[in-house]
Amino acid sequence: MDRLAGKVAVVTGASRGLGEAIATGFAREGASVVLAARTVADLDRVAARCRDAGTAQVEVMTTDVTDEDQLTALVDTTIARLGHLDVFVANAGIAVPSVTDRRMTTLETYELDVVERLFAVNTVGMWLSMKAALPVMPVGGSFIAIGSELGRMAGAGAGVYAVTKAGVDLLVRIAAAESAARRVRVNCLSPGGMVDTHLFGPNKMPDYIKAHVPWSAPEVIVPAAIWLASDESESVTGKRLAGTEFNQTPLEDLRAGLEDA
Repeated sequence: MDRLAGKVAVVTGASRGLGEAIATGFAREGASVVLAARTVADLDRVAARCRDAGTAQVEVMTTDVTDEDQLTALVDTTIARLGHLDVFVANAGIAVPSVTDRRMTTLETYELDVVERLFAVNTVGMWLSMKAALPVMPVGGSFIAIGSELGRMAGAGAGVYAVTKAGVDLLVRIAAAESAARRVRVNCLSPGGMVDTHLFGPNKMPDYIKAHVPWSAPEVIVPAAIWLASDESESVTGKRLAGTEFNQTPLEDLRAGLEDA
C-alpha cells in the first residue's frame, strides 16, 4: 500500500474497463487521481470507487482525446488543482464496434469514416496526449501508453485497429528517446485481450482474436500499471510490458527481458 503516495495520476478512458481498473488500483496505492473520459455519469461512479479505495484526492474532467484544447485543459487543470502531474495513463481507445455495429474483419471491408475515427482516437489521440503531458511532467514522471498485442500481429483479420496500435509502439519509442534527458520515462503497457472493456461492443471480443491473444478481466493489468507508475520502475523507458507476463515473471527476470516498444 501507498506505493504511489504523493503522486498525481491522470487516466484517460477512465469511465470503464481498463481505465476504471487502473484508476482504482492507483487510488488504493495512495495516488491522487484525475479521471478523464467523455461520459460524466460513469466518471462520477468511478470517482466514488476511487474514494472508497483510499485516494488522497480525485478529480473528474470530461475529455475527448481527439481535441487538443481539451487535452491541454486536462493537463493545465490537473496542475492548477493538484500542483503537479507525475503519471499519465493514455488509455482511451476504440475498436470498430465503438464506431459502427458492423464487423469489419478484412482491410477491404473497412469504411473510410471508420478508419479515420480509429486513427483519430488510437494514434492521434495518443500523440496529442504526449504533446500535452510530457513537456510538463517532472523528473521521475511516468507516461504509460496502453497498447495492444494486435499491434504486433500482422495477420489476416488483425485489421486497421492493429495498425493504429502499431503506431502507438512507435510513438512510445520516439517519445522515450526524446524525454530521456529530462528523466521522464515513456512505456507501452499491453494488457492482452480484455473480455469486458466495452471496446468490442455488445458482442464482446471476436473469436478470431480470442484464438491468438491471451484474454482475461481488466484487473489483470493493474499490478503492471502500478509498477510503471511507481519509482520502482525509474530505470525503465521505451519498453513494452505485457500485463499478464508481469503477473507471472519474477521482477528481476522481467527487467532483464523487457522488450523495446
